[in-house]
Amino acid sequence: MKKYALILLVLSYATMNSQTIQQVDSLASKMCESFKELKEVKDETKIMMVFEKHLPAFYERAKVTSQAQADSLVNRVYFRLQRNCQAFLDILAGMEENKSDWGKLAEKPKSKLSKKESDAFFSGKSFYYKEYDGSIVNVALSSSHWIETFEDGTTSNLLIRPKGNGEFELEFLESNNNKRKNFSVKGDVYRYGIYSVAEGIYSAWVATKDNEYHSFRIYTRK
Repeated sequence: MKKYALILLVLSYATMNSQTIQQVDSLASKMCESFKELKEVKDETKIMMVFEKHLPAFYERAKVTSQAQADSLVNRVYFRLQRNCQAFLDILAGMEENKSDWGKLAEKPKSKLSKKESDAFFSGKSFYYKEYDGSIVNVALSSSHWIETFEDGTTSNLLIRPKGNGEFELEFLESNNNKRKNFSVKGDVYRYGIYSVAEGIYSAWVATKDNEYHSFRIYTRK
């Protein structure tokens, strides 16, 4: 099921005001627990059941004055679930074709990088990586910022903080990309690491909030 099918479900309920990120994350946390409990249910049915269970009461406590507000809210819930709920990510991964080099790791990879190789990455200027659906995200790297440009021309601005041994943090500042601006709020921090390199292609990992590790590749733009 795609995001837009969920929007139709949401819009059938009562309306609400714009909610704080704390309220949205609290809702997402409860929904995540429900996803974990429904182990024997098919993925699409599971999503419908969880949204139908939690959204009505949430909407009854608030008000919305336009469809745009409702669309904005369901976007935020959908993407914050992706950020904060590994069970929801696993469901989506089983429903959508992986057209990239993303994978799930059993544990945090041990770095095979030399200090010289690590320094070369952080002194680089231009990279790109692939989203799960195969789309390209270009990265412009400076000493303090990680700027992403997406295929539709939208951008994201993040601070980068090297932590040693190829590891680094990205702190979200702002974005005009629909997915990124609903996935993150200013100040959200994400942990990354690069652990090997061959011919300008870096093997990298990212840690989820639940300390699950996912692998992907970062390509040097030549």
